Amino acid sequence: MSLLITIAAVFLAGIAVGAFALIVIGIHAEERRASRTDADDRSPCGTASHRLLSSGLADQGRR
Repeated sequence: MSLLITIAAVFLAGIAVGAFALIVIGIHAEERRASRTDADDRSPCGTASHRLLSSGLADQGRR
């Protein structure tokens, strides 16, 4: 029974790490695309990530 719980925990942890990695990769790709093209041509996701990164909210956790 504990082996099944361990396998489920590892599987769920992998899902969480994978989702976080996709978010980071998506933000990075959007920022690269925005830096190469006009800033007015951002997608809604790109606009939201730009607002978050420029507001300094992401840096408050490091203080």
